[in-house]
Amino acid sequence: MSLIDYRGNCHCGAFKFTFKAPELKQGHACTCSFCSKNGYLWGFPAADFAVVKGDEDTTLKTYEFGKRTMAHKFCPNCGTTVLARLPSADGSTKVGINIRALQDVDFDAIEVVTNTKGASTEPLYQVPEPVATGTVPEGSTVYNGSCHCGAVRYALVNPTEITEASGCDCSICWRDGALWIYPATTLVTFAGLEESAAEYTFGRNLTYHGFCKTCGVSLFERFVDDNRDFTALNVRTMNGLDIASLKLTMQDGKSDLPLYEV
Repeated sequence: MSLIDYRGNCHCGAFKFTFKAPELKQGHACTCSFCSKNGYLWGFPAADFAVVKGDEDTTLKTYEFGKRTMAHKFCPNCGTTVLARLPSADGSTKVGINIRALQDVDFDAIEVVTNTKGASTEPLYQVPEPVATGTVPEGSTVYNGSCHCGAVRYALVNPTEITEASGCDCSICWRDGALWIYPATTLVTFAGLEESAAEYTFGRNLTYHGFCKTCGVSLFERFVDDNRDFTALNVRTMNGLDIASLKLTMQDGKSDLPLYEV
């Protein structure tokens, strides 16, 4: 079976890697509390995985939870979760790649296989404490969201129920696996934002992508255009929201100028 040379990187390019593998035809999703917030698509390459820029232990930041048997690693500059290390049967560790971080892959051709047992894995995830909202207008719905570790939380008091969201195939949103809605900024209350959130921008520097410094989960986008009085929220981070019930659309961000290069 012929092997393909795959290349990948975090968005800012501080960490780059390569590996050889048969053509990727499947990506593995997981319903656990962490993978679902990140929209991971996992691949498990052979042993020839190699880092070509940066260092897995110093360039990337590690986040663990639960039984701490899996080390998730993300770039603290741009927020891209690149890989995870997990134990093998022989006592060594194997690498799982977030295939969203790969270059030149036809993702439309990849079959997504979902592990539905992740959500019930012990110990069960404890949802972070909701953010207080005060008086809620009649007819409004409160949505509570957070990163995985709970350092950054928010409450959205939405005038209607959320029924749809949009993905984007641009270089950053695709890596983050984000699904966006765009409520008025005045409807969103954050907690832990100044202390625990990092922001990353690139290109024309009009959009700041916000993620948790501790766990790397992408939560929001902040826009600096004076005419934009709304904030983008990643609905994957809304605790208890049934993503499968939403109508999802895809924005064409991949062709926006300037084109992404790394």
